[in-house]
Amino acid sequence: MSYKAGIVAAITELKDRTGSSSIAIKKHMQANLPADKKWMNATFLAALKKAVADGDLVQTKNSYKLSADFKKKADR
Repeated sequence: MSYKAGIVAAITELKDRTGSSSIAIKKHMQANLPADKKWMNATFLAALKKAVADGDLVQTKNSYKLSADFKKKADR
């Protein structure tokens, strides 16, 4: 699973109305990480930043939530 897919899955499973913090997303992803995979924090942060730049995530203060456009694309 890619880091972006893991981030999206974590945000949808945490179901926080105001958005999920990067720490909560990281903890959720690390708990579901396969045993043979190594956690790479730099890749995680880059994927988080790129998702915000692409418009897939919305950052409010230190929380992230899925954008309305991304939800529409995911429903199709």
